[in-house]
Amino acid sequence: MARIATARGERRERILASAVSLFEENGFHGAGIDDIAAAAGVTGPAIYRHFKNKDAVLVALFDRLAERLASILETAGALDGRAGLETLVRLHGRLAFEERALIVVYISEERNLPEPERRRVRRFQRAYVETWADLLRPLRPDLSADQRRTAVHAAIGLLNSTGYRRQVGLPRAEAEDMLARMALVALLES
Repeated sequence: MARIATARGERRERILASAVSLFEENGFHGAGIDDIAAAAGVTGPAIYRHFKNKDAVLVALFDRLAERLASILETAGALDGRAGLETLVRLHGRLAFEERALIVVYISEERNLPEPERRRVRRFQRAYVETWADLLRPLRPDLSADQRRTAVHAAIGLLNSTGYRRQVGLPRAEAEDMLARMALVALLES
């Protein structure tokens, strides 16, 4: 029984990995269920054992990234002040490299989510930004709430920008550190 569950989980992961790759390359509307199935090494009907439809595949990808982002918030939220903010920035930067294609899909395909899911994603995005802004508040009391949110959006955009380049030209650790330092300057010294 455990072997069946493991095989099912592995198939689901292959489907999601194939979907993120195809959605990044061809867009949501440019990748069909049969394309995803072929890339995952399963039949089209096999996908329907895991997902109701292609929309459900996209929702699962968004949920995967939201889970990773929530985990980052949990880790950084356990710390105070600058240490919390630096941890948040560095973990988000690491995620941007680890899940480069998923972040591209997250940014470019939100409009293709079913409306209730899009509203749920936007609520999560607002909460994510607000958590960053809350960590920034004691460090930048000179900024208004809107200014803090704007700085946070800029920092997140800078960190996510690596997703649009397959090769950044620097060793990953050096690139992660550089982007994190730049994001912290944007947040703390703007």
